[in-house]
Amino acid sequence: MWKRMVLSMLLACLPWSFCHGESPVPEDMGNLEKAGAALEKQEEKVPWFEIHGDYRWLYGNGRFRGKALSLKGRAWKRQDEKVTMETRRFRLFPVLRLTPHLLLKTALEDNRIDQGPGSSHHLFLSRAYLQYENESLKIEAGRLNYYLMDGDLLDKKMDGFRIRYGHDDEGPGRSVFFYGRTAEDRSKARKVLVLENKRTLGKWLIHSAYADFRAIHGHKESIPVLSLSGKSGERFDRQQVGVVKGAYSPNEDWTFSVDYVLSHGYHEKDHFSETKPGYVAAAMYGEADPKRAGSYEVWVRYYHLPSSALLAPTMDADTTFFRRMGFSGWGARLDFVPVKGLVWALEGFSLKNRSSGPVTGDFHEYVLGTSVTAYF
Repeated sequence: MWKRMVLSMLLACLPWSFCHGESPVPEDMGNLEKAGAALEKQEEKVPWFEIHGDYRWLYGNGRFRGKALSLKGRAWKRQDEKVTMETRRFRLFPVLRLTPHLLLKTALEDNRIDQGPGSSHHLFLSRAYLQYENESLKIEAGRLNYYLMDGDLLDKKMDGFRIRYGHDDEGPGRSVFFYGRTAEDRSKARKVLVLENKRTLGKWLIHSAYADFRAIHGHKESIPVLSLSGKSGERFDRQQVGVVKGAYSPNEDWTFSVDYVLSHGYHEKDHFSETKPGYVAAAMYGEADPKRAGSYEVWVRYYHLPSSALLAPTMDADTTFFRRMGFSGWGARLDFVPVKGLVWALEGFSLKNRSSGPVTGDFHEYVLGTSVTAYF
């Protein structure tokens, strides 16, 4: 309730010309003296406010099958399950500009699960952080979202601060430093350190990153019989992931990329440790711009990743299904803009376990889903 009251007070106190999308750029740009005076006058009017958002409906079907060893009968049992998922998500992104370079960015979110596992989360403040930005430096502090390497590895809300310096196409490129913790229940939260560097060299993009996740509290074993758990267990108390991505764009439409991953995971309770490489290869065509009706984009990816490399994937397939066995397989997606502000998507995955555990194996996952998202 207090969050709604604060938002209402902000809306009531701010200049409504900005809320209705009127351009803050001076109209008379032909006279430099008048334009300069107008810009100085405009800077005196801060703070100002803007808001945008989106609404998404998603529907999908998944089939999960595999086999697991029954600890009682010591016999392998087949598992075959079908899951239907239907969700609705509504988000608002209010932005308050405190000075020309300092902004307060927030996000209000409402998630409804009509079918499928999980529980609904009604309107809540999902992000709130201060952002300072000038020509070459950006500093963010608070609760923000961290999206790393196409989302194959990490797309998660974090509490902490992030510093970005430089530009992709200049000198050593753009460097990023983040330190904080995952924004979740303290019993599951982890301390996080991320270092990144991104450079563009003509038609090439080189992106390297290192992420270190450490559990604040140790996790209990996921399978009671520790001597048998191994890759059949779940979670890690510490994960260290290094990634180097090379992307090549021969023209404006096509992009080809490979992410090479080397990761280490350790779980204290059953002393399971893993250090393995992996990769994600991708081909992308087009760009689905919500502002351009008729635009579209298509991507195809092949995944071959160990479980220790998975921090919090954004993909709509369920990578936790494979426990510590890792996974490999294909994913594809089409995004199409039928009318301005509306995006329709069709997405599918066919995945299997990369290796087998002592009491689990032959896991397969098939997911097909569609979504419609309206932007405003």
